[in-house]
Amino acid sequence: MDENLIRPKELKYFGCAIGKYEMPTNLIKELNVIFDEHKDSKKLFSYGQNLAGQIKEEWDALNLLNKDVIQFFKNCIFNYLYLTVSKPKVIKKISINSCWFNDQKENEYNPLHGHSGKSILGVSSVLFLRIPLAIKNAKQKNENEEPKDGRLQFVSGVKNFFTVNAYCIDPVVGDFYLFPYELPHTVYPFKGEGIRRSLSFNADIYL
Repeated sequence: MDENLIRPKELKYFGCAIGKYEMPTNLIKELNVIFDEHKDSKKLFSYGQNLAGQIKEEWDALNLLNKDVIQFFKNCIFNYLYLTVSKPKVIKKISINSCWFNDQKENEYNPLHGHSGKSILGVSSVLFLRIPLAIKNAKQKNENEEPKDGRLQFVSGVKNFFTVNAYCIDPVVGDFYLFPYELPHTVYPFKGEGIRRSLSFNADIYL
């Protein structure tokens, strides 16, 4: 039998939906400038006590976001919910309750973890703001394996013959990801100089 003649009537994939968006370059520059200015003037507040990461520089950023950045985030959230929630019209309120940025350096990492907020339902995010050459040029000893250094990896479900339970993301400046609170994820360490800067927030969803 010619396998090319066989087509499924329908094929469904089960699992969490991850939304990928791209932040405009001017907003990326604005965020990096304001974060650097606040770091230089030592006006940042540590947020590490609230996080799972083994990263020294984890800073509160909730009050550093301008209206254009907040609007971009909200537009992405509404689009993500519209595409992933079966009845998006029942959503009454979306509230960003926390926001922070990480300046990850050599050998630092984020262990496998999930997020939470004031509501049971919510979305979390990762925005890449700065990626060092040490990550971009990283290679595995096994040439058949994709690099893991400094990568963000999502893990969901149980791996078997028909499914893949891990999704590894190659960090690119400007790429912005949205995902459910409960989706486990981790960030691998990297070797070499430079800073891997990312921003994350938690947004509660009220029905």
